[in-house]
Amino acid sequence: MIGRGAEKLDTVRLALLGVTLALTAIGILFVHSTTNYGEPFPSPTARGQIIKAVIALAAFFAATRIDYRIIERWAYPIYGFLVVVLLGMLVGKVAGIRSFLDFFFFQVQPSELMKIALILALARYLRFRDDQRRLPGLRAPILIAGFPMVLVVLQPDLGTSLIFPPILLGMLLVAGARPKYVAITVLVGVIFVPAVYYMGNLAPFLRDYQLRRIQSFMNQGDSAQDPGGDQLRQSLIAIGSGGAAGKGLGKGTQNTLRWLPEKHTDFIYSVVGEEWGFVGAAGVALLFLLLIVLILRVAILTREPFGRLAVTGVGMAIAAQSLENMGMTLGLTPITGIPLPFVSHGGSSLVTSYLALAIAFNVAARHVRVVATRDLDPADDSRGPVVLQDPAAGLLRSRWPVD
Repeated sequence: MIGRGAEKLDTVRLALLGVTLALTAIGILFVHSTTNYGEPFPSPTARGQIIKAVIALAAFFAATRIDYRIIERWAYPIYGFLVVVLLGMLVGKVAGIRSFLDFFFFQVQPSELMKIALILALARYLRFRDDQRRLPGLRAPILIAGFPMVLVVLQPDLGTSLIFPPILLGMLLVAGARPKYVAITVLVGVIFVPAVYYMGNLAPFLRDYQLRRIQSFMNQGDSAQDPGGDQLRQSLIAIGSGGAAGKGLGKGTQNTLRWLPEKHTDFIYSVVGEEWGFVGAAGVALLFLLLIVLILRVAILTREPFGRLAVTGVGMAIAAQSLENMGMTLGLTPITGIPLPFVSHGGSSLVTSYLALAIAFNVAARHVRVVATRDLDPADDSRGPVVLQDPAAGLLRSRWPVD
C-alpha cells in the first residue's frame, strides 16, 4: 500500500511541476504582450520576468532539497521573525507606508512571505491537537492567523490579508474542526463586504482608496454612483471583446491602446481574455483548477499530519488568490490589487508562489511511513484485543522515513 502511495505521489509531483511551468510560461508571454512597444520577444519587462522566474525556480529547487521535517522544527521561529519584520516596517516608517523591501533589483514583500509562515505555524500547532472541535480550541489558531493579518492590513495590503482566512479555515477543517463553525465563519466573511460598504468611513483599518474599491464593487453598473469604476469597466470590455477565440496575442485593443490600467500585473487575466478569448481564459482557469486538485491530492495521499496540513494550507492559499484575482477582473469580487499567482508580473509574488509550491513538492517527494493504531488493529476481533488507543489526530508521533 505504501509503495503504491509513493508511486502516486511521484506522478503528482511531476504533474505539479508541469502545470506550474505552463502557467509561468503563459505569464511571460502576456507580460511581453502588455509591455512591448514594437520590440521583438522578449520585451525588457518580459526579460526581467524571465530572470525572476529563473530565480524563483532556483529558490524552489533549493527549498525542495531541505527535508520538510526540518522546516517543521523552524516553523515558529520563521513565523515570529516575519511578525517582527512586519512590526518593524510599521514602527520604522518615515514617509508613507512601504509594503516591500528592496534587495538589489528585487522587491520582497514580507506580507507575501507571511502567508507561508502562517501555513507552517498553523500546521505545527494543529498537527496533534483535537481541541479545535470545540470553540475554546479555536482561539489560538484564530490568534495565530489574526495578528499578522492585522499587520498586513496596516501595511496597507488588503489583498494579501484576505488570503489568511481561507488558509485558516481550510487547515482547521482538515484538522478536525466542526464544519458548522467553518460555515459560520464563511458566512461572516460573505457579510463583510456589504457591512464595510454601509459603514463607510467608520470601517476600521481601511484606507480611503480601499473603501472606494469596495464601494465601486457594490455600485458597479451605476456610473452615476461609481465614477471611479473605470478600471473594472475597461476589464469587462477587454474580456467581452475577446469573444470565443480572442483577437490574437499582442492585438488586444484595451491592451495596445493602454486603456486598461495595471494590465501586466493585477489585470493580466483581462488581457488573456481579450487576446486568447473564452477558450484561452477558460484554459488558464482550468490549469489553476488542475494545480489546486493536484496539491490537494498530495494532502490526501499524505498521512503525516504536519505535511498534510501544510499542503492543505498551500492549496487554499493558491485557490483563494487565483479566485480573487480572476473574480475581480470579472466584477465577481472586489478589486484588491492582488496578483495572479505564477502569471502576473512581479518577483515577490512569483518567488513566494514557488516557495509555497515547494512545500507541497517537498511533502510529495519524501515518503514518510506513519504508524496509526488502525494499522495495528486486527482485522478480526477474535484474533486479539486492540493494541493501542488513538491519540490526537489518530496518528502516533513516531515516524520513519522510507527511502
